[in-house]
Amino acid sequence: MSKNTRRPGETVSERQVDPLASEDRFVTSMVGMSDWIKGNRDLGLIVAFLAMLGGAALVYYMDFKRDQINQAASRLESIHQSITISALEDAKAQLSTFVERFSGTPQAEEATVLLGRLHMEDEDFLVAISVLESAGLSMGTATGIQANSLLARAYEAQGRWSDAEEQHISVASASDLDFEVRESLEAAARIRITQRDFSGAIELYQEILEALADDDPRRGIYTSKMAEVTGSVE
Repeated sequence: MSKNTRRPGETVSERQVDPLASEDRFVTSMVGMSDWIKGNRDLGLIVAFLAMLGGAALVYYMDFKRDQINQAASRLESIHQSITISALEDAKAQLSTFVERFSGTPQAEEATVLLGRLHMEDEDFLVAISVLESAGLSMGTATGIQANSLLARAYEAQGRWSDAEEQHISVASASDLDFEVRESLEAAARIRITQRDFSGAIELYQEILEALADDDPRRGIYTSKMAEVTGSVE
């Protein structure tokens, strides 16, 4: 009988499915896997060792970061106490060291803002700019926005009008806090007035007014400022 000849009563599905053949294939595959494991026993040990080593390294790193953050928090608290007792020069020196040592932690970002503010209060604007620019903090965090807002004021104090205006507007765009947006736009408008860009200042005051409720008492303040600037244009 030809192998392609179907026996009477035999269906196509019955002819195609051979349980014994399937079982043979399974046994063959298992034997093959067993042989591979025996032949690659050393490789398996190496992989297992590397996996264990990677896990231990991850645990060590997490413990290290946790200890670093705890140390940073404790150290920063000590520096805050130095500021409280007016040991400002000592505090600035400690903050500079702190920022370098704990770079990458939230506390280092906070310390950067604090150091920049201390230099601003002493009117060391160039130093404040250097500190804040070097940190390069993103505006994706509240601390980063504070740092960049402080940098904008430092630019303004140094008469770097274009940089200051751009920085204030960037802060206004990034912040989710109404007061922060309003203060940044107002600062940018002030700079435009200084540069006699009265139309540009009016645009910023209008943007502030659009964000205020109709019954907000501050509307009168900005309406008056806008009227003064409009008079300068006319």
